[in-house]
Amino acid sequence: MSPNPDVIYAPSLYWFAYQYHHGLVISPETPSSENLEGINLHWLKQRYQDILDPFGINPSLSLRTDTPNGTSELLTPTSPQSLHQYEFISTKDEKLQGFLYPQSLHDCYALNLNLFCPEQFGLDGYILSDLRNLNPNHCFNPQCPPPLGDVGQTLLLTAYLEGSPPENIRELDGLARRCWLNFFHLPPDSSSDKFPPLYRAYDCLGGYLYEYGNPKQTAAENPYGHLLIWFLFDETPTLKLQEFYWDLPSLFLYYHKVRQMYLSSRIFYNKADSIVNETEGVLNKFNFKYLNSQKTGQLSEKELAELKGKLKLLLKESLAYSKELRNLEYAHNSIAINSGNYQAILEHMEQRIQEPLSPFRVFVEKEAIAFQKQIRADLNYFNPGSNLLNQSIATIRGLVEVDQAECDRRRQAWEKELSQQQQDANEDLQDQIQSIGVGIAAGAIVASTSGLITEKLPLPSDEPQGRSLPAPILFLLVLGLSVFCSWGAWKTTKQWIEKNRPNRINSGEAKPGMDVTEISQVTQDESSNDIGDQ
Repeated sequence: MSPNPDVIYAPSLYWFAYQYHHGLVISPETPSSENLEGINLHWLKQRYQDILDPFGINPSLSLRTDTPNGTSELLTPTSPQSLHQYEFISTKDEKLQGFLYPQSLHDCYALNLNLFCPEQFGLDGYILSDLRNLNPNHCFNPQCPPPLGDVGQTLLLTAYLEGSPPENIRELDGLARRCWLNFFHLPPDSSSDKFPPLYRAYDCLGGYLYEYGNPKQTAAENPYGHLLIWFLFDETPTLKLQEFYWDLPSLFLYYHKVRQMYLSSRIFYNKADSIVNETEGVLNKFNFKYLNSQKTGQLSEKELAELKGKLKLLLKESLAYSKELRNLEYAHNSIAINSGNYQAILEHMEQRIQEPLSPFRVFVEKEAIAFQKQIRADLNYFNPGSNLLNQSIATIRGLVEVDQAECDRRRQAWEKELSQQQQDANEDLQDQIQSIGVGIAAGAIVASTSGLITEKLPLPSDEPQGRSLPAPILFLLVLGLSVFCSWGAWKTTKQWIEKNRPNRINSGEAKPGMDVTEISQVTQDESSNDIGDQ
């Protein structure tokens, strides 16, 4: 007997949502990673209230603040024997009952809620269009955009079908899709909507399990999250679900951690690849402009300044590139750790029921391993990019240092020669001052003693007593003698100073009267001789 295509029985909805509450959160959309500290109980209450308000439920949640590390309940128990959960009945639809069970799993909130319609199988049918009553005001739709620290959510819908299971599991594909379309208030023909297509179908514990949502899809590509619908044909799967149900919050947590870290790695990959492409463009221009065979001369000051700017840019890009590679490595390690945790929880679930849970094992044995291989291949792909950046920086730095050193050497030589020229001019001035001083002193001495020399100088005359030279002639005679003695003293002193001063006129040093052009020519000749000697 084939099942009625528009009727299901005893639907039950399980909601698993996760949010980081402390620890390091790698956020690809922000410039830096962020740390989340402390359990935000206000946020936890508000998230549950957003779910329960549409059902007319206003619980007074007594949340614990003294939660120990690791797995812990956040609800204060009413008695030592009670399970830490809050049970409720909808005031708007008395058929709907449920419970919520908030937990703190390691570094995350685990928000867990179950909503079900208790019915007698085969007697009370549930019309598919009524599934929208399980999602009033779209309260179970994932938050968009997801807040910082959001890990993801899984919705599991179970329902009984009348009759025996069909031989071909794919015969119920259409029914599974219509169930979700009604749940999310979508029209039956919403083929153009972003509702995800069927990802996989499994035979699970005697029922048929259908999975929607490719783990590689982002929130923009799949705004409905991870969806599972399980069609049951007898009570056996339900009894087994009750045995491992309390492990499902941890299992789906590790599922979403692996999935989210892989999606983040795609952002890290794109950023690193963009840096490599930009660097290659910069290097192509650099090779064409500075490393071609026609470029043999020294770089100008403007070119050196341009290269220094490119060097700073490459250093900045290298730092950003290293950060993205670090993030990729972090993603790879995080996926490996959470995959191991997922597998450990799954094995524990299988031991409880003594049966394999192949639908849940596919993820850890296929997707998780493929994610790790992909990230490892990305890291291997980017290793040459690291070498390219380092070699580029070394090449530009070497070129800048060589030409900068040559420019500094020419400048220092020019400054040295100019300083030597100025020093020689100062020495010449000192020599002149000393010589003139000696000459003036000698002239003064002669002038002061000339009276004694000419005091009784007779002049030929017929008079017996004779007479002296006229005063003007005597003055001119004394002045000429004084000037002659001064000049002679200056000349003699100058020659003596120059003869006894160490020789300044060496190779490459400035000579008196040389201009800047001659100094530069001497410096270039010296540099050429040095290069030839080498």
